[in-house]
Amino acid sequence: MSANPAKVLGIDLGATRIKTGLVDTQGKILFSKTFLTRLDLGREKALKRIVKILQQAIEISIKNKFDPKLIGLGVPGLIDREKGIVLRSPNFPDWKNVPLIRLITAEVGLPTFLDKDADVVTLGEKWVGAGKDWDHFVCLTLGTGVGSGLFLNGRPWYGTQGSGSEFGHITIEPRGIHCGCGNRGCLETLASATYLVKKAQKGLDKKSPTLLSEMVNRRSAPLSAKLLYETARKGDPFCISLFAELGRYLGIALANIIHTLGLEGVVLGGGLSKAFTIFLPYLEKEFKKRMTMITGELPPIRISSLGDKSGILGAAKMAMERNKEKRKPIA
Repeated sequence: MSANPAKVLGIDLGATRIKTGLVDTQGKILFSKTFLTRLDLGREKALKRIVKILQQAIEISIKNKFDPKLIGLGVPGLIDREKGIVLRSPNFPDWKNVPLIRLITAEVGLPTFLDKDADVVTLGEKWVGAGKDWDHFVCLTLGTGVGSGLFLNGRPWYGTQGSGSEFGHITIEPRGIHCGCGNRGCLETLASATYLVKKAQKGLDKKSPTLLSEMVNRRSAPLSAKLLYETARKGDPFCISLFAELGRYLGIALANIIHTLGLEGVVLGGGLSKAFTIFLPYLEKEFKKRMTMITGELPPIRISSLGDKSGILGAAKMAMERNKEKRKPIA
């Protein structure tokens, strides 16, 4: 076995993809690989697939003469981080009280630590990303849903219930559409890729869009947030209006959050944040209009500098810190 210091596997478990990476103690990703989650297989087969992917990541590490000693895992939904249980998740509908850590450690054999996906993304941004110079900030992850993580006084904030912040499920439109969490009009129903695509599909059904219709027919591919972004960049008014509305709702939500907590700033991450060139001007305009109780300069809004690697980095860092708390050295 190599004499190299031990490294940590960071895993970002999403509804669509599983991002894996081997991370060192300086926040450098030594290798990374992405797999399809395949929730369509059903809970049991999907769980077996996750274990197999972890085993494969360990094998790749060893072949590259690295010695992984820990696994950090970020998962969407409500979790019990101490017991390692996924209580429930809007993105994993048939996952109820899943003892994920027990299942993984039984098969893989490495100490594994669990946290909410948005919390590990936020930790990654604090460690080596856009939030590294802030002690009080919020991070929103815009993807399949809208996740959130919060840092206060330089530490992750988990709250008295242990679930941390869920700004994606604050109510913005009381009479809005139903959210996967069971509520109505959540921010997630107004600023996530899932609902952006749903709105676009309604427009297609009404025969409203022009360029978008052409793009969909030309590619013969499913409608996606990426396609909407590409079409908006080409100047399509319908797609631009979708991102403009998304930006305005984000501006409202962020003004509420900053007014409540008085934070230093905001980090936006997740796949949908790549479309910031379209929606950010609308977000900033709405944000500025509603920040009526702030004197001086407004808290800045930054786009993640880590991209889709923030979850891998944050999951690894979380495992390092949790393991250190347990007084178990990893090197």
